[in-house]
Amino acid sequence: MSAEKLILNHDKWRKRVGGALAGVTGESDSNAYAGLDLNLITFAGSTFSGSSFASTTFKQAEWTTCQFTKCVFSACDFEGVVVTGCTFSNCTFAKSQFRRSRLTACKFNLCTWDDLNFDSAHWSGVDVLGCTGTRVEAIDLRGKQVDFTGSSFEYTEFRNARIN
Repeated sequence: MSAEKLILNHDKWRKRVGGALAGVTGESDSNAYAGLDLNLITFAGSTFSGSSFASTTFKQAEWTTCQFTKCVFSACDFEGVVVTGCTFSNCTFAKSQFRRSRLTACKFNLCTWDDLNFDSAHWSGVDVLGCTGTRVEAIDLRGKQVDFTGSSFEYTEFRNARIN
């Protein structure tokens, strides 16, 4: 089954209008999505190239060993998302929140971060390389082995954060 069909069926399941709980494994995707409820969805070993997610919720979703290239995430809610071993290259994240998220062994290469919140998030082995953006905020962010080499963010505020 295609990634698009799995994603749309998961949204239907969450909205109680049919569909089914989805796990997107080993699939490829390049579609645009808006207004979806993808809470609890699992992405594993999948490739997303040019995919776009607007006003979509990913609460308590789990993403493992996925590749995201030139994807756009706008006005998304990633509360409690667990992301492990994923790589994001030339992606844009805007007006989104990652409260209580867990990022482990993830790489963000040449990404844009605008108006993001990471309150109470946990990072381990996270590389944020050559990224730019504005308004990145976090209260109680915890991070180990975090690398911001070559990145530049304006209006960044980390309060009560412990990184490295």
